[in-house]
Amino acid sequence: MHETRKDYEPLFERGKKGELEAFEALLASESGRLFDYLMRMNGQISRSYEIMQESLSGISHIADQKEDVQDLLVLLYKTARSFSIEIWNADTSKLENSAYFSNAGSQIDSKTAIQLVELEKVLRSLPAKQRETLLLKARYGFAEEDIVAITGYSVDDVQEFLSQSMSVLEAATDHNTAKILKLIEQLLFFPIPEHGDQGTQNLSLVVRDLKKSSKSVRIGLIRVIGGLFLIIVVTFIVLNYRSISEYLQAILEL
Repeated sequence: MHETRKDYEPLFERGKKGELEAFEALLASESGRLFDYLMRMNGQISRSYEIMQESLSGISHIADQKEDVQDLLVLLYKTARSFSIEIWNADTSKLENSAYFSNAGSQIDSKTAIQLVELEKVLRSLPAKQRETLLLKARYGFAEEDIVAITGYSVDDVQEFLSQSMSVLEAATDHNTAKILKLIEQLLFFPIPEHGDQGTQNLSLVVRDLKKSSKSVRIGLIRVIGGLFLIIVVTFIVLNYRSISEYLQAILEL
């Protein structure tokens, strides 16, 4: 089990004994990695947040049916993946809305920061299958058999994707395998948005929505002005009906 999950076993055992809040605490502890996984695969903040919440909620109700922690985690990631696979199958290379290093502070030295940015760029350029298998193994601590269960890929496929991704990273960054694996663990996690802030989306989507909003406002103003003008004309005719009738009659008699 991943070193950062060493406290999960006691929580899992308490949950199996009927303390359902222990399962909730366990899943909450994993939420940061789950959100990071979704963001690194689809790049959409609001969608990743929604999928994370739905997955955590759904799994918490059936957590007591699993035999061990690893089975529970595999099911969690498999469920989240099933909710969002169509997104990263459609377009997985354009992950451009990262707030990368926004929460880095002074915890990373400049040399390591440069290496992380370098690695991050290459990692995002990997095809979805290679990126996903590498992240699941090197970043989230899943064994190859767990990756097979999560993704549905065959064992041979998983091994091939891992080999391909490492070859690309080694060639692009000029680092050895051990250095790359260490850097992958050091990549900053995408921070889970505060409740109410998860509406933030890709910049392209925001701009698109703004354009739609702007166009709608212009059309709305034109309609309002046109409506007011029509009301004014009708009101004028009603109030001056007698004068207008006499004027038109005089013109016709000419």
